[in-house]
Amino acid sequence: MARIPYPASAELNDKVRARVEQLPPLNILRMLSHAQANFIPFLAFGSSILTEQELDGKLRELAILRVAHLTKANYEWTQHVPIAKQCGASDAQIDAIAKGPGAAMFNDLENKVLAFTDELTMNVRVSDATFQALAALLPPRQLVELTIATAFYGLAARVMEVFEVELEPTAGTYSLESLQPKKD
Repeated sequence: MARIPYPASAELNDKVRARVEQLPPLNILRMLSHAQANFIPFLAFGSSILTEQELDGKLRELAILRVAHLTKANYEWTQHVPIAKQCGASDAQIDAIAKGPGAAMFNDLENKVLAFTDELTMNVRVSDATFQALAALLPPRQLVELTIATAFYGLAARVMEVFEVELEPTAGTYSLESLQPKKD
């Protein structure tokens, strides 16, 4: 059970309530709707990470799963495993996320992304060596996008863990497409 109740529909302003009704019934979104001033911008930002970045989706999802592992955010892990698979991550790679950088299942770029993710998540600052190694393989835009995606999902993990957001019965069944708001 979550540490605080999810808001009732009547507690939400009209704009937030309408937006919640367009979305899949995810407990994390229900919890975030408490922050009514931030809810819609948060959704737009998260959606842009998942659908508009130039960064390869598989790299993004490996980073998100690594954040989930490092922060012990089971909710985030469960929701992103199918998305990672949709983006090309293998079962062996998903199983190896816990091993982190250097695992044989990952190529050089993927290992560098995981090392970058570890340092960013655990230390905030990324060492010059780790940064330069990844900067040799990714253009500046993708480096910034990776940083944004990693930090965003670190934020989401913290919300999930602070409020003990529990998995809903449909957890782990969503694709990138199914997470997009329904069109009126």
